[in-house]
Amino acid sequence: MVIESEFAGKWKVIEAVDMVEDYLCQSPDPHLLIQVGEKNEVTGSYQFGTQDGYIDGRFERDNASLKLIFSFEGWDEADLVNGSGTFCVESGDTFLLTMNYENGNTFSFRCQAAPSDLTTTANDDA
Repeated sequence: MVIESEFAGKWKVIEAVDMVEDYLCQSPDPHLLIQVGEKNEVTGSYQFGTQDGYIDGRFERDNASLKLIFSFEGWDEADLVNGSGTFCVESGDTFLLTMNYENGNTFSFRCQAAPSDLTTTANDDA
């Protein structure tokens, strides 16, 4: 079972599920960066495709899983974007990032983290 601290770190965005195949190539380092505080409060940032911005969230647990629920605000090229989203285990070491934009669009992104990325970032916040 995944615990809150395992969400901390840099997550590489490896697939834009609902977008054209080369969308992620528009960013030199497509990623989601998550910081988890002492009381499991969450802040972070994201950059992928033509988007970048910030997240602020909390964890929610149901019978079998844990997910991060967050709000986001950022830019998509020159347009301000905001909304809500979730980040949770999809399968194995792959997590699913879902962004629900205020304009009604929803897009999903698959993410993975190398253990060294998570360890380095989590320790830097301590």
